[in-house]
Amino acid sequence: MLKSSLLEILRTFTKQELIKFEDFVRSPYFNKKENVTKLFLEIKKYAPEFSNENLEKEKVWQKIFPGTEYNYGIMKNLIFDLNKLAVKFIELENYSEKKFDSDINIMEQYLSRKLLNSFEKKFGDANKFLSMEKPSADLYYQNFILLKKQLGYFNDNYKVKDIMNFDFASLNENLHLHFFSSYFEINSIKADNELHRNTDSDKNYYSNILSVYEKSGFKNFYTEIYFHIFNIFYDPFNEDNYHSLKNLYYENFDKLTKNDQHSISVILIHFCVNNSNVGKSSFAKEKFQYHKMMDDHNLFTLKDMDSYVDGHLILTTVISACAAEEFDWCNGFIEKYRLKLDPDKRELFTNLAYTHLYFIKGGFEKALKYLSFCGNANGVDKINIKSYEIFLHYELGYYEELKNLIDSNRHYLRNNKIISDEFKIYYTNFIKAVNNLNEYRYKSKNGGASEFDLTELKNFVAENPMKNKGWLTKKLSELVNV
Repeated sequence: MLKSSLLEILRTFTKQELIKFEDFVRSPYFNKKENVTKLFLEIKKYAPEFSNENLEKEKVWQKIFPGTEYNYGIMKNLIFDLNKLAVKFIELENYSEKKFDSDINIMEQYLSRKLLNSFEKKFGDANKFLSMEKPSADLYYQNFILLKKQLGYFNDNYKVKDIMNFDFASLNENLHLHFFSSYFEINSIKADNELHRNTDSDKNYYSNILSVYEKSGFKNFYTEIYFHIFNIFYDPFNEDNYHSLKNLYYENFDKLTKNDQHSISVILIHFCVNNSNVGKSSFAKEKFQYHKMMDDHNLFTLKDMDSYVDGHLILTTVISACAAEEFDWCNGFIEKYRLKLDPDKRELFTNLAYTHLYFIKGGFEKALKYLSFCGNANGVDKINIKSYEIFLHYELGYYEELKNLIDSNRHYLRNNKIISDEFKIYYTNFIKAVNNLNEYRYKSKNGGASEFDLTELKNFVAENPMKNKGWLTKKLSELVNV
């Protein structure tokens, strides 16, 4: 039983949910099988981990049916029935939090039972509830469904005058606003994935949708925000889209839900990161304003989002704070959110955060020590670790070690089938520039440096897209000024 889906569900229950679930299991409306209740009462003794060896099926059987021979079929059915109750419980718990869905179901019951006055009252209540909600794709959909339900009520009950006066304009507007905002939100994820996974889709289809939207009369500040978000993912280095989104964000911040405030902040941050990484240095400092805003408005953790803070967001916050030279703020920030990271990634992101902080402050040995504790990394996290290794080995003057690191990075990129070709170009150019930088510095210390070599390196960095161009430019200037 230890690997059963039943225990997987129960492990997610809070202490309060376990108490409520016991009431649920004991309720004869949901469960009339006494032995299923007995099974839960035995299992709950081992909350919250539910990993004790006493939860083996045979041992639980002896607690429920002492002195009787173990019966696989009966035990399987008891576990199955309790699992169904657990699934029904989390379904109802989730449903109870969705007032609009509940209102719609009640209205449908009123209509089926011809309780028309009750329907009209519930419709008014639901309409009032929605009028107080902040804009979102879901809100436009709910407004559309509510109006559609009202139209069906008028039509089914032959209310011709009401149909003549019905607000079809609002019905159509909400349908279109839902479509456009949902389309841009969903396909932003698709466009971002295509950018980072070296895939492509039908750009003509995207263009057709954008053309329809731009000609449409159904748009507002919310659809405009997600229109520019889509364009940012579709064209991640277009500054016009960025500035349009930034202006809309600040102008309408208080009108947005916390989820949207969080999501849009993250998107603006990622734009700044991507553009600063290819040498647009102004974005390195600009992104801190969004991190600071997220901290000021408690947007790192949201009630309806995962309880853990995104480690990548913590790391990019530290990077932007260091770029703004907010070192004391940065140190306090790491300590504030360290324990809110997913335990499986806490060590990785905490040590990466301190690695960057001490790297920027010039404590290279200390940064390298923190970096040595960064385990359990893959994907972009592994690339970040490799980048910091390169930075720190260069700063510490480890000539031979850096040559070996660069060689291993080349092999890693060559053998990686997931990283996009575009990213490989940026990173390959970076390690090539670092290699030449390392060689030039070594030669300059040993009397073999050439002014031509330095000029070639400066031109290569200036003329080619690459990761960490700002750092490379700084290192080049240091060589020139020696």
